[in-house]
Formats: sequence, structure tokens, C-alpha cells
Amino acid sequence: MKRRHFLKDSFVAGSAMALAGSSLSAFAPTKSTDIGMQLYSMASALSDDFPGTLKFLADEGYKNLEFAGPYYFSPEDEIKNNVLIQQMGLKGYGYYNYTPTELSKFLDDLGLTSYSAHVSIQSLEHDIEEVLKAAITIGHKYLICPMTLGPDIDTYKNAADKFNKIGESCKKAGIKFGYHNHSQEFHDFDGERPIDVLMDMTDPDLVIFELDLFWTTVAGVDPSEFIRKHAERIRLVHIKDMAKKMEAPSTDWRVFTDMSIGREILTNQTIVGEGIIDFEKILGTAEKEGIQHYIIESDFPPDPIGFAKKSITNLKSII
Repeated sequence: MKRRHFLKDSFVAGSAMALAGSSLSAFAPTKSTDIGMQLYSMASALSDDFPGTLKFLADEGYKNLEFAGPYYFSPEDEIKNNVLIQQMGLKGYGYYNYTPTELSKFLDDLGLTSYSAHVSIQSLEHDIEEVLKAAITIGHKYLICPMTLGPDIDTYKNAADKFNKIGESCKKAGIKFGYHNHSQEFHDFDGERPIDVLMDMTDPDLVIFELDLFWTTVAGVDPSEFIRKHAERIRLVHIKDMAKKMEAPSTDWRVFTDMSIGREILTNQTIVGEGIIDFEKILGTAEKEGIQHYIIESDFPPDPIGFAKKSITNLKSII
């Protein structure tokens, strides 16, 4: 056996044993009041002042942070092509130039946790050994693929195969792998929907789901009904509000590649609790079904600090 493969297998196996031995409740549900923030929403603030922004989030009552890439272990092309880095001039991104060990200390000192991180398939395939090493050091329990885009159903069938393989590697390290939806997964391709393909073709023991309430609503799907139907697969929920009701649902995958199509939808987001999404109903269903990882998010909020402050206040009044 090559030394690299031996080290990789030994690391993953050893990490899984350590996790199992240290805590039998690693995947126990959190309290519904343990509200999280997807750090994608705070990118500009974090880039300007990472320690200060983390302290602000902790002071406002956030308990859980969900990181978003690319990261130091991501392929060079992914970093170069990232919209946030290109258009917003971010410094650091991902783990913001801190090592996993340093981040773990930051979180501990502030009384924060990081149950999950969004990691692209490109990064996972590029260096999954380093992804898992970082995840275990920081304390991630879930690694979530943030998106899959494609013009046909085969795109998602191929993705399902990859998800099962990645999920197997994550499982060996004591981590759950998952997928975060947008609206395109609900598109009807001649009687087949990507979301159904991903649910049916992935092993429930290897792949879980993070449901985004905004994008599910964009697709014209009732999040409460979807949660009831698939509660055994959904472990995390993204809390994102819609400013006004859409004239018609959209499941067009080009929302994310053509701004002439996507701008109106992407900008139809608002502070949590100030829009039209019925969080009381949806989260009531989620709690009944045992889903309790609630993560606030918005794409490119004009005032990240104001968004974070008002959103958690409003959400706490609901749950």
C-alpha cells in the first residue's frame, strides 16, 4: 500500500473511532433556539473584520456558524471563478486565512459551534483528505454540497453517483454528507424531477439534505408539505425570506448563470420575518419532524450586519 493511501485510511479510520468514542450524541438534534448563520451572507463583513464579525454574531445570540467556500484546499480554478471573490474583492474567503486549529479556538472562545460547511464537489474531489481533516478539527458534523446545475436530468443522475461515493468517505470519518437545494431541482424533465432523482438514487445512510425555504418557495413547492414527505432525509433548514410573492414559480437553472433571468429572483430576498414566507407554519412542521438545525441566510444582503441583527430577533419571536 502506498504511504499516502495508508496515511489517508489511517487518519479517516482513527478520526471516526475518536468521534464515536468521545460522544455518542454527536448527531443529537440541537435546540431550536440554537440559531445558525450561513457565513456566505456575511462575506463582506468577515472580509473586513473576521474576529469582530464573529464576536458580533455571538453577541447577537447566534450559536452555530455554517462556513462557505472556496477554501485553502479548493482547486485553483474554483477560487479564480468565484463570484464573491471577483465582484466583492473578498480577502480570505472560506476560512479567511485562518487554519482549522485557529478557527476551532475562535469558536470555542466565543461559545460558538460550526455543525456544517458548504463545500463544492470540485473541492471534495480535489482533496477530500484535507477537507475531512479540516472538518474534524473545526467540528463540522455535516459537509454540504451547495449546488448542482445542469440543463438535463442526467446531470443530477451523475451527481447522485458522486454523492454516494463522497458520502461513503465522509461516513468513514464520522461526518454526514448532504445536499442543499435551490429551485432548479424541482424542474420537470419529461416526468422526472432532479430532487426526486437525488432522493431516490442516493443512499439515505450516506446522503442527507439541507432544505432552503426560499428556493423551495421560488419553485412553487410548499416547504411544509415537502418536509412532511421527506423528513427522514432533511437534517438542516436554511431560513431565508421572500420580500414579495412571485408572479409565477421558477425552476430555470439559468437563474444562476444569466443575470437577466436571475436578478429579479435573487433580489427578492429580505430580512427574515419581514417577508411573505410563513416560518411559523414551516418551522412548526420541522420541529414536529425532529429537524432542528436552523440556519439564517441571504444572498448578498446590502447590509449584512443589519440583516443578521434583525433576522435573529425576528426569528426568535417566531420559534
